[in-house]
Amino acid sequence: MGTLPSFLGINLGARFSGIGGTRYSMIVSGNINGDFVSTNDLAYVYDPSSSSTADYLKLGIQDILDNPKVEQSFKNYIRNSFGKVAERNGGINKFYGAVDLRLSKKFKTFKTQNLELSVDAFNFANLLNKKWGASYALGTQAIYVVKSFDATKKEFVYNVNSNAGVATLSGNLYQIQLGLRYSF
Repeated sequence: MGTLPSFLGINLGARFSGIGGTRYSMIVSGNINGDFVSTNDLAYVYDPSSSSTADYLKLGIQDILDNPKVEQSFKNYIRNSFGKVAERNGGINKFYGAVDLRLSKKFKTFKTQNLELSVDAFNFANLLNKKWGASYALGTQAIYVVKSFDATKKEFVYNVNSNAGVATLSGNLYQIQLGLRYSF
């Protein structure tokens, strides 16, 4: 934590922590490849402009692309994956950060003894606005859920997950900590 010069015996310190570019994958919720694991099979992303794509898939994918709540990074990931299996960790989250502040003041009590009072505000921006200093990062996104298997066509039938790509607010809320330290 960096500390600024003292003013009237009050010290101010600040720290910024940021993270960006974390990755996520687009999957099918279902055991597509027969390995008995239904949470890690990468999705084949049907191209809505292809005549061979079923209408329900075209509409479902277009609904995701038209949804203003869906993160732009997820829309880009879908578009970059049209007509192929999505690249593992091909989705990229945006940058976010948090600012921590500390105020402290020492009071001389007796000879070399001191009393120090401090206030720490962790994720200070979130104290000012609940959307600041928060993460809207996506984890693994299931674009399809297996509905059934069509034995005649030898293909899976899916439900398109209309909530895919919608990030929920996460991260640490602001915290205030009061401190008292006596030194001798």
